[in-house]
Amino acid sequence: MKTLAAGAAVAAALSMGAVTDLPGAKWLHPAAAQAAETVFKQNHAASGFLAGRYDAQAMSPTMFNWSRESRFTSTADGALKWEKNVPATPQNGAGAAVDGDGTVFIQSKDGKLTAYHPDGTVKWVTENLGTTYTLTPVLGTNGVIYLPSHDKKLYFIDKETGNILTSVPLSGAPSSDAAIGSDGTLYVSTLDNYIYAIKPTSPSTWTQKWKFKTNGVVGSAPVLASNGTLYTATYNNIFYAINSGTGQVKWSKTTSNGFKGYPVIDRDGTVYAGNQDGNLYAYTSTGAVKWTFPLNGFSSSSLAIDHNGNVYIGSGSGELFSISKTGNMNWSFYTDGPVRTAPLIDADGNVYFGSDDKNVYAVDADGNEKWRYQTDSNVISSPVLAEDGTLYVGTYTKLLAFGAKK
Repeated sequence: MKTLAAGAAVAAALSMGAVTDLPGAKWLHPAAAQAAETVFKQNHAASGFLAGRYDAQAMSPTMFNWSRESRFTSTADGALKWEKNVPATPQNGAGAAVDGDGTVFIQSKDGKLTAYHPDGTVKWVTENLGTTYTLTPVLGTNGVIYLPSHDKKLYFIDKETGNILTSVPLSGAPSSDAAIGSDGTLYVSTLDNYIYAIKPTSPSTWTQKWKFKTNGVVGSAPVLASNGTLYTATYNNIFYAINSGTGQVKWSKTTSNGFKGYPVIDRDGTVYAGNQDGNLYAYTSTGAVKWTFPLNGFSSSSLAIDHNGNVYIGSGSGELFSISKTGNMNWSFYTDGPVRTAPLIDADGNVYFGSDDKNVYAVDADGNEKWRYQTDSNVISSPVLAEDGTLYVGTYTKLLAFGAKK
């Protein structure tokens, strides 16, 4: 795939008049990122996410708030390229981000953020970021990594050096990765029942736009629809639709149990979310229930959606489901443990995911197993894919890189 270097992307955007001057940085408007040839896209023919200010020249700048159908084809055949000891306790399947040059960023529970070169050697390490739970570093358009950390801070970190540029104090430890809106606003939820909207004004300065108190811990972290609606949900059984500009609730729905994991959104505005009551819910953009699908067990898995509108979700029953946009099952694949990670779909339609049975799985578009790899612990980080076909997956103890060795 041909890609534009960062300088070329900015030049292309400048020629369109689509770059905004901010103190100390140049920012690409989403329209410019869409017009320029980009590596990362949040949407395809069937998904309906709001185009945010993610680094569109990165291979995987965010774990969630996109379709999770990659433009790349994996070269992984179950063979391991390399592995690194990265002890982790991910929130909601958090894991790695991958930059445009193949650099891999991942947080560990000992309070470190490490940048690895594609061959597994260390580029830099940033320490003292908060311990216990881990979240995904998110790559913005201005060379900044945004990382919520368990020490009740949202860090702004220089992508090239690992230097901390600033931090935003939070009232509680975060429960979600940061989602980025079309104007660069960061949306983060916390364990003391708040959702924050933080607007960076430069790589090292910010303002708080709003702060919303939910009825409980946000277990289904924020995602943004193309109309600007923010969707999120709590362990206390409430699914929210919030105006992302004002923080005002548009509508909410109560279910019999709590939500955990990240929803996905399709092109017509339908939002899909798994619930601990064992059902997948499909809500219209106005809050009506289109349909529900029984998952045969609790759901703590985030979802993926392919270009045909099929959604993929794991279950506590040990199954991975492929479900049509009308709520009918295409297929299910059984493992020997709960599936808590978000699946990843490659350009050939193959699906990659992990299970509590300590295996990483690859299945084809029809749900047939291609390969599996047994690890030393539960697979609880969601997979990401680099342009060279390398698949990165995390366990409680390691970061694993799968693919053809050079």
